[in-house]
Amino acid sequence: MAYCPQCGVEYREGTVQCIDCRIPLKPGLPPEDFKERRKEDAHPQLMRIRVFTGPTAVMEADLARNLLEAEGIPCVMPGEYTAEMLPGVEPIQVFVRENDAEQASAILQAYFDTPQTETSD
Repeated sequence: MAYCPQCGVEYREGTVQCIDCRIPLKPGLPPEDFKERRKEDAHPQLMRIRVFTGPTAVMEADLARNLLEAEGIPCVMPGEYTAEMLPGVEPIQVFVRENDAEQASAILQAYFDTPQTETSD
């Protein structure tokens, strides 16, 4: 047997990488306390780092998600589907794990809050 050291899923012999986490597997079975440690990690503290409002909120929130995921930072946006049905009415909040909040805020601030300069050809 082999298991993923990140998610704990067990695999048959011969498998070398977790199909979800895309990391190398460890031989054997997960340690006895693995499931308890994973329960603690399963519900990380989330922090709101940005709120998008107005008619472009859905587009900006999608862009924010793409920017964060490109840097390996997962995010959650409750209300994003309601905002798609009621554009400009419902705000979209962006939440990330607490330990990613500083980096995620900096990424979004650099993109959304930095004046764009025009280039001339």
